[in-house]
Amino acid sequence: MALLAVLGFASEVALPIALGLLWTAVVVLWGWHRRPRQVRSPSPSRPRAHSVLAAPTVGFALAAVIALAVHPVLGVGMGLLVWITPHRRRAQRHRRKQAEIIEELPEAIDLLRLAVSSGLNVHLAVAAVGERLRGPVGLGLAEAVQRAHSGMRLADALEPLPDRVGEPVRPLARVLIDGDRYGTELEPALEQLAVDSRLLRRRRAEEQARRLPLRLLLPLVSCILPAFILLTLAPVLAETLTVLRR
Repeated sequence: MALLAVLGFASEVALPIALGLLWTAVVVLWGWHRRPRQVRSPSPSRPRAHSVLAAPTVGFALAAVIALAVHPVLGVGMGLLVWITPHRRRAQRHRRKQAEIIEELPEAIDLLRLAVSSGLNVHLAVAAVGERLRGPVGLGLAEAVQRAHSGMRLADALEPLPDRVGEPVRPLARVLIDGDRYGTELEPALEQLAVDSRLLRRRRAEEQARRLPLRLLLPLVSCILPAFILLTLAPVLAETLTVLRR
């Protein structure tokens, strides 16, 4: 009986500690994921297959250990967290890349307009912009120029640009392809694209501003609200219990 009582007390103590450690890990991972990112290199290395599979495997093993040693519900929760995290990270990377494209696109279009108005043809203008921009749009243009240098026509090299970079660059790619393939005038089309890209960037900024209160809800609930409850309700509850015991 004493051993069962000790085991029951240990399980009751271990569960809050494990929950606290799990919540601390979630907060630390969230903060690490939100850290400032460095500028991407022109030739990023692809992640290895074993490193991609290692994290879910270790996570599920940890979930199984927690389920057997601490509590099954906690283990199931840990398993669900490990299952959801990779999908969420991929979605966040996709949204971050789209945001980088939308942020860089007006500058790229303005530089292309400047290069074309200076007398450069489509090939030289794309090459000049690709050398000066280090974001996803500039890297995509530079990659297209490299394929054109290897013998491919620039219009054909720009065809896969929306699939390689992102959907927001499709209008720009279409204008450049038409200019290289059919000799259409670029300046009016680029001017309209500059207006549209700035409008898209402004809409995204407004959307991010509307999402800010929801993003502040997590630190408000997890950090400020517990402290407020401890400072306001805990003394009242302690005094009430003292009075009731008398």
